[in-house]
Amino acid sequence: MAGKIVADQIEHSTAGSLDTSYVVNGSAKAWVNFNGTGTVAIRGSMSVSGLVDNGQGDYTVNFTNAFGAADYTVSGTASGNADATRGYTGFMAADHSNAPTASALRTKFGLGSNAVGNGQLYDSVYSTILNHGDLA
Repeated sequence: MAGKIVADQIEHSTAGSLDTSYVVNGSAKAWVNFNGTGTVAIRGSMSVSGLVDNGQGDYTVNFTNAFGAADYTVSGTASGNADATRGYTGFMAADHSNAPTASALRTKFGLGSNAVGNGQLYDSVYSTILNHGDLA
């Protein structure tokens, strides 16, 4: 049965109440946790239809539900790599040479102050990307 629930507030029996605008505006609209080494494999995700490996430390995330515009926020983390001689905790940066779209985001993981430009890119064992914004 399809239906619609209309509410301005959600109340938990012991934890208090929350205005529904926090749920609508503050919740992540898409996220992915994946192994970026070897054959790229998604461990878990929400609203992600697929992941493309564009090369070392370079990935494109495709969204199941498009954002209303390409001005959503992005955050991410990277840690560990397939090279047993060194581990690392790196960072994720949006690839500004390939502007994000409402339906996909290209990102790069690496070390240094500029992973997109002159920094060294790495495939990371534990990669995460989190997106907030308005859906279409």
